[in-house]
Amino acid sequence: MTANAACVTCGNPLNDTATGRRYCSNACRQRAYRERSSTRDDSPHDSALPAPLDTFVGRREELAALGRLCAEHRLVSLVGPAGAGKTRLAVQHVSKRADQVWWTALAPAPEVAQAIYHAVGAHPLPNRSVRDAVIAEIEQHRRPLLVLDNCEHVLAEVADVVSELLACCPRLRVLVTSREPLRLAGEQVFALGELELPPVGASLAEALRYDAVLLFGDRAVSVDRSFEVDASNIADVVAVCRSLDGMPLAIELAARRITVLSPADILARLGDRLGLLTAGPRASDDRHRTLRAAIGWSYDLLSEAEQSACRRLAVLGVPFDLGVASRICDVEDALELLTSLEQKSLLVVERASGTTTFRQLESIRLYCRERAVEHGEISLVADRVVDWVCSLVEPEISSFFASPSVVLRLDRNIGLLDLAVTRSAEVGDWPRHALAIVATAWTSTPRGPRGAPTELLHRALSQPLPPPYRSVLTVLAAIHHRVRGGWHVTRTFAQESLAIERADASRPGTLARALEVLASAEAHTGNPELAWQLYDEAVELLRFSGEKLARGVLLNSYGWTLLQHGEADLAAPLVRESLTLVRLLGLPHQLNPVLHTAGAIALARKSYPEAVDLFRESLEVGSEHPMDQFYDLEGLALGLVGVGSDDERALSLLTAASAVRTRYDFRAEPYWQDLLDEARSVCRTRITAGRLRAAESTGERMSLSQAVSYALTTMPIAEDDDGVISERELHVATLVAEGLTNRQIGQRLGISPHTVARHVTHARTKLGLRSRAQLAVWAGRHTP
Repeated sequence: MTANAACVTCGNPLNDTATGRRYCSNACRQRAYRERSSTRDDSPHDSALPAPLDTFVGRREELAALGRLCAEHRLVSLVGPAGAGKTRLAVQHVSKRADQVWWTALAPAPEVAQAIYHAVGAHPLPNRSVRDAVIAEIEQHRRPLLVLDNCEHVLAEVADVVSELLACCPRLRVLVTSREPLRLAGEQVFALGELELPPVGASLAEALRYDAVLLFGDRAVSVDRSFEVDASNIADVVAVCRSLDGMPLAIELAARRITVLSPADILARLGDRLGLLTAGPRASDDRHRTLRAAIGWSYDLLSEAEQSACRRLAVLGVPFDLGVASRICDVEDALELLTSLEQKSLLVVERASGTTTFRQLESIRLYCRERAVEHGEISLVADRVVDWVCSLVEPEISSFFASPSVVLRLDRNIGLLDLAVTRSAEVGDWPRHALAIVATAWTSTPRGPRGAPTELLHRALSQPLPPPYRSVLTVLAAIHHRVRGGWHVTRTFAQESLAIERADASRPGTLARALEVLASAEAHTGNPELAWQLYDEAVELLRFSGEKLARGVLLNSYGWTLLQHGEADLAAPLVRESLTLVRLLGLPHQLNPVLHTAGAIALARKSYPEAVDLFRESLEVGSEHPMDQFYDLEGLALGLVGVGSDDERALSLLTAASAVRTRYDFRAEPYWQDLLDEARSVCRTRITAGRLRAAESTGERMSLSQAVSYALTTMPIAEDDDGVISERELHVATLVAEGLTNRQIGQRLGISPHTVARHVTHARTKLGLRSRAQLAVWAGRHTP
């Protein structure tokens, strides 16, 4: 601190024998004690600790975790985006602390050291700095805690002061609230995000267990005592909380509008949330009176490059990866830029299946998008999205099948494709519009199937296009109609694509693709002999191409078509080779259809246990893309019926898969449809009327992902179940099988929905069941 040691009371130099001492005499020590006693009592000093007038809602887990972290480490930074409730959580934490606490509000402070000096109640020392005085005061306490609130605008100065204080005061602990960490050695970062959110469709009892809903209700009641979160408005309250990303400030501001707007009205106006959420309490800090001001505080602290990135990324409106961000921000590598924005709590990082994507909280995105409009950057960003999509797709359109890495990148950024399609159409750039549609056709999500919409394909084909682009679009249109059973339309489009490819003869991959699609159409429109010739020509084209994936896909298509025409023995070796090739490549979504064909061949040979195993494997490997799996649910059901082991489960799976076919107009081939009809007929003859309806009802209520989970779950053995659950739990289970909700069951039995939910949970746990649907099936089996 200073070169020569001096007495902290009088300032006189200390001699060499006074090493480690702070006073030159007992008189100075007593004087210092009297001065401290005259200005401070013996109780812990709270240094103007904020005293909130509202209640602290939720955050129990975060509060406990923060307490543990602060107990173990000397420097903790509580960081999060605007309106996450950092200050409120810090106040709640330190209010429980019995030791000395100093609270320093830095939002209005012009100078950090001076603000800390006043907060700790330090005394001036002769010929000594403000920092020396602060250190002298801190050293008088056994376990002091210094809280520095809202540091983001003076981050460098805070880091400098904190580093020095921690080095000179070994008993000191520091808690910082900020929108980004200090980046000091030993710093522990506690990231505070959104409040826990209920799922869409949550019941009243379930939703009221979530902090976001509880906060909305508490703040709404504070301004309107007549308001109550109930069954009539719970769906809208949940939707409001989810739309606001579970951010406490936004939820509080929305709840304060309940005096003049219903939850449904608030939800309808959230498109203009920055104008709506402006009713903060008068006593609040200026930054917390409106959502716009809270976000604007963070935005104004950014560098010019960071502000530009925030604006441009906000135009996307969907999650994006690093490559997209680099293209949109016009930098070679946006890693450092995204890292900085994430540390400033302006980006959310999401990791799944080994990939990383980024997104902005919706309120932050809307604010930054307004800034993008002011800077005229909307069209600029849209054009760069089109550039990015076309740069991936164009090199792939001459191949039989797009490379898996390209499809994966498009899948990961699927939300951008609509923007690329719309923008390219707006400017009349039809070749690039065609490429954007191709990208759409190659991708899928867990909630939607692969393939471009019919109207997009047909509209694009009505525009002037280069031959290679037209060829790839016509073959995609053929595939689109093939899965919907439109074989004659499929044949027409495939013939056009084949004519283009034969005229050029320089793209064996796309020529083979046109041959494959046309061959399948010819086989189903009455010309199987021509179909086999076309398939053989395509196989020969790819024999020495080195495209193992393309050859695997082609052989599987050939085998599947042969099987449908009664040629299981001819199909088997083709599918075995296809399975070997695709297994080597390790691509689950491509392995899925080949396993299906192998399972179908096992069905044709009446090897039902083998078929069950193959369809189960297909469901397991394709779990990331459940929309590709309705065929496998049907195949597994056919295998179960053949084995005769679980007709009710089979019927539930058939019903769930049928709902997917109806929703997306996916029509089964006549061969496959006959098998499905026969299996349903067998199930209806084997299952009693009550259990039949329960099994069908279960299938109707399940989503596709739930059906896949149900298909892969081992059911408990009926003989071991007797007497496991109580009579009341059994009664509740039978009503679940009838399709009643918890509220309806409660009304019938005279108990609360919460009690019903508890009975359902207990019954499922005792029986080892994973879902309400499985409980309904179990009840159908065990009740007359």
